[in-house]
Amino acid sequence: MTFASLLPVVLIAAVATSATTTPLRLALAAGTVLATAIPFTLMGLAIGYALPIKAALAVAQLVFFPLAFGGGLLSAPGQAPGWVEVIAPYLRTRGAVELMWATVGEFTVNRTAIAMLVVWTVAMAGLAAWAYRRDEGRRFR
Repeated sequence: MTFASLLPVVLIAAVATSATTTPLRLALAAGTVLATAIPFTLMGLAIGYALPIKAALAVAQLVFFPLAFGGGLLSAPGQAPGWVEVIAPYLRTRGAVELMWATVGEFTVNRTAIAMLVVWTVAMAGLAAWAYRRDEGRRFR
């Protein structure tokens, strides 16, 4: 689904903008998308297993959008408001976007952002595993 949602963006960038990249960087970007989708998928699984479906939909929306804004996904490198730049390295979204910026352009990745991406991934894996076990225990006993 992640790749399908990115196809229109890539096509519009290729046709309607002056953006360019090499085939190698495009392949690296695809790998980056796969790797950075993992913590978001784990968070979605944790929310989905921990809550009833109606609540899970609302909570996912309430969590993902602030993470996108707070991580600086809605602005160019260095162009986010000052308070966003302060908190961004500690959100998993920032590590993901910095990896993508480094993959397709000339950007130096903040080590704190990458470390926090790893920490968030491990934390979400633990939370997703806990929620899964809890859900299986409730539904299939």
